[in-house]
Amino acid sequence: MAPGQPTPAAELPPPDAGWSRLVASIAERLGSTREAAWIVEQAAAEVGRSRGDDREAGHRTLDRRRLDSIARGLADRRAAGEPLQYVLGHWQFRSLELKVDPRVLIPRPETEQVVQVALDQLERMSAGPLAGCDGGGAVGGPGLVCVDLGTGSGAIALSLAAEGAAGGRNLEVWATDRSADALQVAGENLRALGGSDGAAAGRVRLVEGSWFDALPSELAGRVDLMVSNPPYVSESEYSRLEPVVRHWEPRGALVASRGPGGVGGMAAIETIIAGSWRWLRRSGALVVEIAPSQAEASVEAARRAGFGRAGTDRDLAGRQRMLVARD
Repeated sequence: MAPGQPTPAAELPPPDAGWSRLVASIAERLGSTREAAWIVEQAAAEVGRSRGDDREAGHRTLDRRRLDSIARGLADRRAAGEPLQYVLGHWQFRSLELKVDPRVLIPRPETEQVVQVALDQLERMSAGPLAGCDGGGAVGGPGLVCVDLGTGSGAIALSLAAEGAAGGRNLEVWATDRSADALQVAGENLRALGGSDGAAAGRVRLVEGSWFDALPSELAGRVDLMVSNPPYVSESEYSRLEPVVRHWEPRGALVASRGPGGVGGMAAIETIIAGSWRWLRRSGALVVEIAPSQAEASVEAARRAGFGRAGTDRDLAGRQRMLVARD
């Protein structure tokens, strides 16, 4: 569950001796020059910059007292154990800058790879012999319908909306979550996407409800791609997670009970696998993030649910990280 990268603050003034001293002071406290630099950059972004002549001259003047106060306040939070991503308030996920706070999970590289596998499935549908024959797929033809179950910050859904329409592919993305708090964060991220890519934002619909309950009934049998990063940490595993995860990230988005098949942490995964069959069209695909230890059980659950092809794909570390199932 390693983090990704922060989004660099834009248009910061060039570092000077005072800036460097502040970074060095915070780095000494945190034991990380890189984190200290990110924190000072975030503080500078919060302070804001002057306009007028300073802007015309190609630099911006910062209120150094405010910069110092905000940076040290952020450093206090980090020193107390709060994840860097929450301290900064945003994090990079693929091409997106996402707002993150303790209402949602921190976006991780493993989930970036889940998105890539999902995009590969969209490409297959668009290029394959069934493209456009049963209601979706062809570029310029009827749209592909995607569903992100348990969207959290909106990372998967917004990435699909931003990247999945490449080459003129028509796309409709539904993002569900039972947490109103999480949907508030996803909504903020959706509005931010709208500021930079209105077409992508217009493809997304956020709906509140538990898994499939949030979807309108008319989508049944029409979904081309279903994706989810559900809770999959077992109760016993949760107690062994690092405090920076256990004490800060939403437990309900991490932990699941034992599944019907008897494997720990698989209750949500098995619910999604079993329920997706009703919603997917004949040529559709299901992509679910899993723990490597759940790979075999997930494939078995997909086969029990009626999927003709079920297997796993690996993350960048070579671990079996996602179930991929289709007819």
